[in-house]
Amino acid sequence: MSEITLKGRILGFEEYENYVIQNAFGDASPFRLLRCNDAALSFVVVNPYRIFEDYTFELEDDLMKNLKLDRSAVENIAILCIVRPNENLLFANLRSPMIINAKEGLFEQVILQNETYGISVPFAVKKPEK
Repeated sequence: MSEITLKGRILGFEEYENYVIQNAFGDASPFRLLRCNDAALSFVVVNPYRIFEDYTFELEDDLMKNLKLDRSAVENIAILCIVRPNENLLFANLRSPMIINAKEGLFEQVILQNETYGISVPFAVKKPEK
């Protein structure tokens, strides 16, 4: 299982900052597990582009600076959203994505000003094309 160590804060859980992303569901799965190293706390996360192809927003300059990101090095940027299961449905928080600098191991969860995206958006996983 591959792991990526990250430092950052989740909204509502600001007292914790050390996390690991684990490929706990297998390579073919769009889901990953964001596990806190400071407490017994884990989040299922998903790349929002795997479920909503037209998901888009602008990264603020202050955020780019905080995460030591360079707009010319987009390969270092990853976006993940927290998933919440409820009975037989899955919901993604598209309003508060986590912006990740994979190279530096830093992330920040932001609240988008674009009210188009909700905090509890139902979705179904699209199967990857072969």
